[in-house]
Amino acid sequence: MQVILLEKMQKLGDLGDEVTVKSGFGRNFLVPTGKALPANKKNREVFEGRRAELEAAAAKLLSEAEQRKAKLVSAGDVNIMANAGIEGKLFGSVGATEIAETLNAAGADIERNEVRLPTGALRHTGEYDIDIQLHSDVVVTVKVNITSEAQLQAQAEAAEAEKARAAAMEEAEAIAKAQEEE
Repeated sequence: MQVILLEKMQKLGDLGDEVTVKSGFGRNFLVPTGKALPANKKNREVFEGRRAELEAAAAKLLSEAEQRKAKLVSAGDVNIMANAGIEGKLFGSVGATEIAETLNAAGADIERNEVRLPTGALRHTGEYDIDIQLHSDVVVTVKVNITSEAQLQAQAEAAEAEKARAAAMEEAEAIAKAQEEE
């Protein structure tokens, strides 16, 4: 099925391009959602009449996406607490909804469907680079750090043990110095 795109679509084409798509995709998604028109003589004339209006709308969407990108960059990295086992495997998972909610709480303005998780939900603790696609031309990479309470507790215990070890070393050095002076 030949369609005329009314907006830029990733992996399909730009505004005004005539592309061939599968009939079901064109008939059930592109045409009903207003993303494309069936390619025929009448629709080509309608499109050419609306081209300036559609290009202005596309430019407006791009500028809004750039503004949202600035908010997202200022929101910074994401830290998410989750329950996990000793090996770092989460009890459950962290998905696009949790990431979007955490970013929005930090001041960003994104939707769940803009979070790209190519390998699916995150199921282990650690640091991940996640893409946020605000527009087909605007993609921002955000660092997501997933930690667990058990992991934080283990880090705190290790830090405390290191402090105790350092204090013991200082005490031992002081005793050794005192014995040398005698």
